[in-house]
Amino acid sequence: MSIWIIRHGQSQSNAGLATLGPYENALSELGYRQSKCIPAAVKQSPDLIVTSPYLRTKLTAQPLIEQFPHAPVEVWQVQEFTYLNLQFDKASTILERKPLSKAYWDRSDPEYVDGPNAESLVQLMERVRITLNQLQQQSGFVVVFSHGFFIKAMLWQLLADPTVIDAVAMNRLLGFTRGFRVPNASILPMKFDSSGIPHWSSFITNHLPTELELATPDTTGINDADDRPS
Repeated sequence: MSIWIIRHGQSQSNAGLATLGPYENALSELGYRQSKCIPAAVKQSPDLIVTSPYLRTKLTAQPLIEQFPHAPVEVWQVQEFTYLNLQFDKASTILERKPLSKAYWDRSDPEYVDGPNAESLVQLMERVRITLNQLQQQSGFVVVFSHGFFIKAMLWQLLADPTVIDAVAMNRLLGFTRGFRVPNASILPMKFDSSGIPHWSSFITNHLPTELELATPDTTGINDADDRPS
């Protein structure tokens, strides 16, 4: 079994534009260009292509789906951590959401839900565990289009294997997310061996021209308490 976890291309929110909410946050012009580079890295037809319910992963996956039209496509709950209850009738930018984001992380309450359009950290980590279990049950070549913070949460779950998600775990996860980059449209190769032990390598970006990889900063960590719905 071989798994590729791919972060979506640069979104409008990543580019600093105002967006209404996490679901319909589309790709920027740069993000579309990044997504068109992904099929060149894929040398065989995937046995399964997975996207999150969010528009930006579906748009990023589209060039690969068009290259391999017979590959099955499924939607899994691998969407980004949406911890702010954003108003869907009022667009806002990352900068404008910064005070709300700071208040969320300062609360250090992994069970706190900000509103009907948000989830708790406990709920996020449950989605992470479900996704990892789903991946272990697959065979062949699976390509998953997901999001920066979610990918980091997956890796933290595999490395730390937390028994409980409490305030301490929340702060440890936050620190972990600040430790490395997940570039837009980057590829994380992963596999599970016969014993169910996960293995992964570093993020691949050599399918992206330098100007497409470096044109946007990393927005997958919570640096200076910024909101990063990436």
